[in-house]
Order: sequence, then C-alpha cells, then structure tokens
Amino acid sequence: MHSFFIYLIQVNIALTLFYLLYSLVLKNDTFLRLRRVFFLSAIVFSLLYPFWTIPTLSDFRISSIGLGEVEATVIVEGANATILQDEDSTARAAVPWTRIISLMYVVVTVIFLLRFIGQLLSILQVNMRSERCSIAGILVYRLKDDITPFSFFNRIFIHTGNHSEAELSQILLHEQMHTRQWHSIDIMLVELVCLFSWWNPFVWLLKREMAMNLEYLADNGVLSEGVDSREYQYHLLRLTYHETAVQIVNNFNVSQLKQRIMMMNKTKSPTLKLAKYLLILPLAFLLVFANSCVNRDKKSGEDATTESVVTTPGSTDTPDLLPEEVGEDNSEVFVVVEEQPSFPGGNEAMMQFLADNIKYPKEAQEKGTEGRVIVNFVVEKDGRLSDFNVVRGVDPLLDSEALRVLKSMPNWTPGKQREEIVRVRFTLPVVFRLKGKDTKDSSSASASSAPVKASVSDEVFVVVEKQPEFPGGQEAMMKYLSDNIKYPMVAQENGIQGRVIVNFVVEKDGGLSDVQVVRGQDAALDKEAVRVIEAMPKWKPGVQRGERVRVRYTLPVVFRLQN
Repeated sequence: MHSFFIYLIQVNIALTLFYLLYSLVLKNDTFLRLRRVFFLSAIVFSLLYPFWTIPTLSDFRISSIGLGEVEATVIVEGANATILQDEDSTARAAVPWTRIISLMYVVVTVIFLLRFIGQLLSILQVNMRSERCSIAGILVYRLKDDITPFSFFNRIFIHTGNHSEAELSQILLHEQMHTRQWHSIDIMLVELVCLFSWWNPFVWLLKREMAMNLEYLADNGVLSEGVDSREYQYHLLRLTYHETAVQIVNNFNVSQLKQRIMMMNKTKSPTLKLAKYLLILPLAFLLVFANSCVNRDKKSGEDATTESVVTTPGSTDTPDLLPEEVGEDNSEVFVVVEEQPSFPGGNEAMMQFLADNIKYPKEAQEKGTEGRVIVNFVVEKDGRLSDFNVVRGVDPLLDSEALRVLKSMPNWTPGKQREEIVRVRFTLPVVFRLKGKDTKDSSSASASSAPVKASVSDEVFVVVEKQPEFPGGQEAMMKYLSDNIKYPMVAQENGIQGRVIVNFVVEKDGGLSDVQVVRGQDAALDKEAVRVIEAMPKWKPGVQRGERVRVRYTLPVVFRLQN
C-alpha cells in the first residue's frame, strides 16, 4: 500500500479515537474553551503523530508461547521463494483492486475538493455583491439576498432590512465573537481534513461537534455582554426558517438550535470535572507507542526482505555489495554475499528439520489458523543464528512457534565474501498449513520441495536442492546489472528511487520467462528492471533429485541515487 494511504489510515484511527473519547466522556460538560483546545489539539496531533517514534518504545516486544503438539503439514519455502496460487486464485488476483480502489478514492476526493472550491467561490461572489457599511461602529457587509447572517474570518455579512435594532445588536455581538476568536480557522481546518477523510463517518461527526461548540462559544459571549437570555433565544427562533449560507462559514442560525438553547440554560460543570481532559494523555501515548512499534516492524522488513538484494546506484555509480548494518563487534552484516550461508545438509535437510520439530499449536489448529510467518535472522561467523525478527506474522501462536524452532536450529555453514567469513542476514518464510483443508496444496506439502503449479511434467518449483544461478555467481550478476541498467532520466530528475521486486521462471535450459514486477516503485524504474532482467544471459538451471527443473526466482533491484 502506498505510504500516503498508510499515513491516512493512521490519521483517521487517531481522529476516530479522539471523537469516541469526546463523545463518551467530555460531551456533557460546559468547558467550551477547553473543548475547542481539545478539538484543535486532536486534529493537529493526529496529523503529526505518524511522524513521531520513540526508540525506547519501538524496542518493546510482545512474546507468545506455543501450545501443545498436533500433527500438521509445515511447508518451508526458500529464502527467495515466491509461492504462486492455484489458477483460479491467480485469475482473481489479476484484478488490480488496489489501483481501482485508489482511483475511486482520488475521484471522490476531487469531487469534494471541487465542492470546497465552489463554496469558497460562492463566498467571494456574496462578498462582491454585498455593500460595505458601518453599523454602530462595526464594519459589516450588507447582504442583498435574504439569507441568515454569517461571518467568515474577519468579515460579517448581514441583511439589515429583516431585523429590528435589538436583533441587529445581538446578531452583531454573536458574529463579533466568531471573528474575534478566529473561529473560521477551526472550520477550515476540519473541512480540509474532511476532504481527504470523507470515507470516515467519525470525521464528519467530529466536524459537526466542532461547529456546534463554536456556536456555543459565540452564544456564551453574547450572554456575557448582558443580553437577556430569553430575548436572545426568541431571536434565534425567528431566524429558524431563513436560508443559510455555505457550510464553511459561521452561521448565526444552525439546524441544531435546540442544543444551543439547552447549552445556554445548562448549569456550569464543576471544576473537578476538568480532570477528565487528562485522558487525552494516555490516548496520545498509546498512539505514539503503536506508531513506534509499526515503524520498528516496517524498518526490519525493509532492511531484510530477502537475502538476494542487488543495489544499483545512479547511472554514474559503481555497484558494490552493501553492508546492511554494523554489529556490536564492528563486523558488517551483509544481505548479499558471494557464498550464501546454508543449513547443514542443504535445503532438503532444513525442510526435514522443520517438519520434524515444528509443533503446530493446538489452539491455532482448533481455530483453523494458517498462513506464512516470515522471519529473518543473522547467521554469525561461527554459524550461530542471532537477532531473530518476525518481519510479517500471522498469529502470535504461529509466530512464537516459528521463532522457537528456528532458534533451536544447529549452527549453519556461514556465508563468505571475498573468501572471508562474514555475518549475513537471512530471511526465511515458513508456511503453516493444516492437512485436509486444501487438497491441491497438501499434495505438494509432503514433498521435499514446493512446486507452485499443479502439472507434473512442467512443475515450477520455488525450493530445490540446487538453486539456479547467474553465470559467474552473485558478483557477476551485480556487475551485469551495473553495466546494463540505465537509470531513467525522468526518475533521476524527480529524485525517484526505491526497490523494485521482480520474479521470473528460470527454465530447464537456463532461459528466463514470465518476468513480472511483484512490487513496483515507479513505472520508469519498473520498466527498466524488467528490461535488463529479460536481457540477461541464460542461467545455470535449478536441479531437483538430479534432474533440471523450472524454478521461480525473486530478485529485488534497488535503484539508489547518490546525493
């Protein structure tokens, strides 16, 4: 999902929680000024908190304990594997739902934006048609149309011919309260939030409550000037059926007249009830905590999505094997090396180890919980495994069980770079699947590899005993990419960079087919990555049980510009 939509969801979660807090706890008091501060603070905080993280909070982790023993099938994929679904589900997945939903969102947002611009233009039109004059020393704009009085920022609009002198005095007091306290800022702010959050009903409810509170404040200001409460309420009732102006102004008369009159007659809340507003602090802390945890998982996922990342700098740069991070002993942790670390005995032995040792949690089996748990870890120089992270979990029980078994693995054969043993970060997806739920998948689960097609003669594997390889190995592949990738000029000019993940099938003769972008970054970068991969020379094909087989391979290509 695009980062903007993730940000938008975070903002709306916060706004929803703040509205619920207001509706359940704060709505019935009379602290009108404090309410306004609450509303404005809630909006500003919601817009900014996704950018805040607290390192100490992001290190907090919740551990789960696996339960019981149940016989189940465990499928273990290779570190660069991508499992394809059956033909029906693949056809369903071919529908670009993400793009369709994004397009629908943009279209509706543009409609609301045009509506908002139309309201601003209508105010400008009313302003141009109004006559500027002074009443009791107050600058106003006399309306020619018979609409209810309103104010917008520091301008007051009123149809003087429809009101008595007493009414005019009270209306001007009311609208002056709006202009002096700059209530239009609140209205404009919440309107802008609604433009992008039109799909969230709680945002519209929040907008309504904010508008009502501004009217409460203006009414309270009028009464504090010594105006008789009964007379003022009677004048409000007289204006009930007048036509209102656009929604983004402060109307003297609004539809929720009953609530305004009730608030004017309400007994003031005791000072002790101010303590309720302190509840905003734990809610804000909870949101920042959640954001810190999400950013931690996102960062770990971005740092170690796969063990075969190729970094391609800008068009003038020379590629190199980039270290992922620096360990406590100042030794680099690589994500790409010339000789990858391996489980003792190879992939088949690793799959057998996992099948023998994983105990499917009883509670997860009873719930029918299945899915893929993606874990990454560092293979140390002595073969030990350390720094385990769940990049993408399924269920706390399955996540915990995957971690438990991986931590119990024997020492691996460490990776090598330029003939030296180095630390390497490795990503291993583990798929938990219950027997009997899907006959198509269960037949492939018991094998020592994981075919992704249903046919027997032309199976496409994702894990084989001997993985396919670019002629000359990883270093030669990186040099090929560096020599052949041409960083698109339009991407360079716009500062576009990022990771393009491509997968393809290495055929039995070493040719590459079915090249497709799994996760794109930009149309120009995606196209260039596909072009260069399609132009690759033939690979050394994968081997399973002594025979050449077709293997699906995933290759992330990172486009990075130097400053």
